[in-house]
Amino acid sequence: MAPNLDRISSLLNLINEAARTLEAGYTTGDGYVPSLDETKAYPLDKQISAPEMKEAVQVLEGACAQLCATLARPNHTVVNALEPSCLRAALIFKIPDILQDQPAGMHVVDIGQRCGVDPSKLARILRLLCAKHCFREVHKDIFANNRLSVQLLASNPLHSLGLHMTGDTTAGATKLAETLADPYWGPSSVPVHSAWNKFTGQPMAMFDYWAQVSQNPDMHAHGERFGIGMIGWGTAVEAAVVVHAYPWNELGPGATVCDLGGGVGAMAIQLARAHPGLQLKLQDLPDRMVQAEKVVWPAECPEAMEQNRIEFRQIDFFIEPPIAGCDVYYLKNILHAFPTSQCLAILKGIRKSMKPGSRVLIHEYILQTADGSDQPADRQLTKAPSPLLSNYGEGRIRQYYLDVSLMVLVNSQERTLDEYIELGEKAGLRFMKVWEFGDMSGVEMCANEVYPVAARTK
Repeated sequence: MAPNLDRISSLLNLINEAARTLEAGYTTGDGYVPSLDETKAYPLDKQISAPEMKEAVQVLEGACAQLCATLARPNHTVVNALEPSCLRAALIFKIPDILQDQPAGMHVVDIGQRCGVDPSKLARILRLLCAKHCFREVHKDIFANNRLSVQLLASNPLHSLGLHMTGDTTAGATKLAETLADPYWGPSSVPVHSAWNKFTGQPMAMFDYWAQVSQNPDMHAHGERFGIGMIGWGTAVEAAVVVHAYPWNELGPGATVCDLGGGVGAMAIQLARAHPGLQLKLQDLPDRMVQAEKVVWPAECPEAMEQNRIEFRQIDFFIEPPIAGCDVYYLKNILHAFPTSQCLAILKGIRKSMKPGSRVLIHEYILQTADGSDQPADRQLTKAPSPLLSNYGEGRIRQYYLDVSLMVLVNSQERTLDEYIELGEKAGLRFMKVWEFGDMSGVEMCANEVYPVAARTK
């Protein structure tokens, strides 16, 4: 179905009309529209809303959400803004798969029979998701897939990501306040003092728990699901921007890139396809390396294996350095999962393996504060146009969601650029350049004593 441009214009008109109605309600007489920065109560705040203003707020919120859901990439919206408990039910019972061969829709009684769920309760769950523009209610109690819900098919990595986000993350978050209030755990940076630990009662860190395959075979599937989910996450946040925005071709033919902690190699696969001159080294825990070498790469990038452009080597990067002498050591979404002490262990291990001219590329979210203060030119990230918050507010909310999720799951954090630079300096690395890779960013570093020779100017 082709996009309905008239519908876009209609939504824009509704947004404009609703905003003007609300503006007029505030400015009638000698009134004014209060700034978000004000703390003093405004006269209208304590009054029952006039019917036209209440309606305008509802139209404004609904139209803005529908416009964003219509125009944003569907995986962006699915990852950002769905109610977790209802989304989890849809994922567990594979509702998108049930509806996949029913484009005209299926009655909820039939859906319930297929997945073994009471239809009246299932209808209420689906109706909430429809209000979020995920699925559509074609007629009363008849539901169909739409542009968002098809992102949740079991064959899509976003299905695995959704199970992780609505499972471990959401469950652990229920104990966040209690964890923060704990006089011992609250100020601790120890990984096992997380809200997830308090919820589950597990004495070990989440990733270590998943690694206990010999004691609990179910953990193998859990770890695999997380690895697949990270492929979905990378797609949703368009992490692949780094494949084209960073000058890999300037490294020269045969340059070696070590994707350290790269899981099954979602990013390395894209590098292999886009830059066949690179020699890639993928390093992670043993289970992920077996999954990568035996399952993922033969299906997704067999040509790299046939041409010996990829090497798989297991590693515990807390106790051993990565493959020596690589041109780039690439870490995507690694350091944010660990406290400062363990980040330093990883970076110091890399520093031992570097040769003259090697560099480290840390690919993470870089937290921006909302105060709008300027940074030195070489450290300044793009700021949003006024009057938006300088960090784009809701437009870049995902980095703050992820920051809190990391606190919940493993008691770690996203970091600011200054914090990454400080980490590097403590590990014997020097800051070279900050890159902007769409949603995420990159911090490029080199060994501090070779910086004057290897520094980039562009």
